[in-house]
Amino acid sequence: MAHRPFIAVAAAAAALRAVVMLGYPPIMWFNDSYNYVTDAVGGVPDPARPAGYAFFLKLLLPFHSLTLVAALQAAMGLATGTIIYAVLRRRGLPWWGATLAALPVLFDAFELQLEHMVMSDVLFIFLVTTAIAMLCWSRRPRVPVAAVAGLMIGCAATVRAVGLPLLAVLAAGLLLRRAGWLRSSAAVAAGIVPVAGYMVWFHGTYGQYAMDEATGAFLYSRVSSFAECAKIKPPPSLRPLCDPRPPADRPNSQEYLWSTNTPLWQVSNGPRATPHIDGNQFTERVNRLTKQFAERAILAQPLAYLRVAARDTLRTFTWARVPSDVAGSGPAFQFRQTIQPLPWWVTYYPQVKTAVLRYGGPSMGQPKVVSPYAGFLQDYEKYVYLRGTILGLIVLAGAAGVAARWRSLGGMVLLPWAAGVALIVVPPMTAGFSYRYVLAAVPVTCLAAGLAASRRQGTAPHEVPERAALAHQPAPRPQAERLWSPRP
Repeated sequence: MAHRPFIAVAAAAAALRAVVMLGYPPIMWFNDSYNYVTDAVGGVPDPARPAGYAFFLKLLLPFHSLTLVAALQAAMGLATGTIIYAVLRRRGLPWWGATLAALPVLFDAFELQLEHMVMSDVLFIFLVTTAIAMLCWSRRPRVPVAAVAGLMIGCAATVRAVGLPLLAVLAAGLLLRRAGWLRSSAAVAAGIVPVAGYMVWFHGTYGQYAMDEATGAFLYSRVSSFAECAKIKPPPSLRPLCDPRPPADRPNSQEYLWSTNTPLWQVSNGPRATPHIDGNQFTERVNRLTKQFAERAILAQPLAYLRVAARDTLRTFTWARVPSDVAGSGPAFQFRQTIQPLPWWVTYYPQVKTAVLRYGGPSMGQPKVVSPYAGFLQDYEKYVYLRGTILGLIVLAGAAGVAARWRSLGGMVLLPWAAGVALIVVPPMTAGFSYRYVLAAVPVTCLAAGLAASRRQGTAPHEVPERAALAHQPAPRPQAERLWSPRP
């Protein structure tokens, strides 16, 4: 059986996910998690982030089981690795090459931990990887396949805002691959449907057609690491957003969103606001002001903006990780010996408490640490994860594959590689750096590297090119020469 080695590898990956569920039942939480379950129960869009993941949780609400949520997300992780393997085998890679490309998704400790959290990332990764894989299954995918792939990217954009630029990447990738205008148009049109539907729903609650009211605040946090009002010269309406501290003394860019010691907090809430109770950073007014400030900062200091964006992008490829929750690698994103209790504000807000009780029951989903499984995972996480430097080599391998196929404008490698690069570059340009964001780029960059190593780019074994099919058709038999003609 040709796939027997991979089946053994996938079984080991499944067993590892079972250990995660046994070690930290029922699931793990982060601050954003409580917003997702509250949105799922309340049925209103979140002003800070797209609520596509809340739709997913809404479907599971009748089961009142966080264990089911964890199990489905673990299954998505396994499916993502399997999809990479299947596509690369179809494109001609041997079993060991296709399996090697799937290993970072199947066994990365931080991927495992993220699958076991009430967070949107795993659903987003699954949707994007599946969509890209569908378009790499055949050189010229059928129009319905392109449409379904575009629809999945559109759904991914309602899960995480970074999915929205992928629609443009999808269209450009198909056009450059000469898949045709019809396929590209079908993909984009289908992708716009869930985005447009979400914006209409958002308008019904907040009175504006948008995905959220946080774009300006996130971009403001990005520029706050370098913005100097002496150079920006903002109008009086924007001056309260100026930070008087020198850029070298300012906190991490993402802390500007949540810290109470920033101009954004003062403008949004006032000096006497209480954290987690009076926080109101995401409103139409604040979004408008912060967006104007950020745009002025970028235009006034373009080199400074490019420098901080490039610096954070390059952090993706360092060998060691910086232990910080803001960077997505601190205690909240690790398998720990002890789990902190639920934040006090979870029970303070009645709607949050109700939502957590409906999903987690009387224990409110408070995770437990169960030995010896948890101890094994703590040791496992110290060593088994994709180093940033190795990810950099994977990205370079994909780039080499694109360059080697310059005559065909990158061929089939271009689309997954460009999607991976976009997922790496866009967050540092629009908000800030997080190792959690980087995980979304791993599957498609691994797929691109695998395709770059494949010698069978144009046609898979099961595909018959149109020209070849015509060339192999038997020539029509010549009609016998008439030796007589009918009488007139």
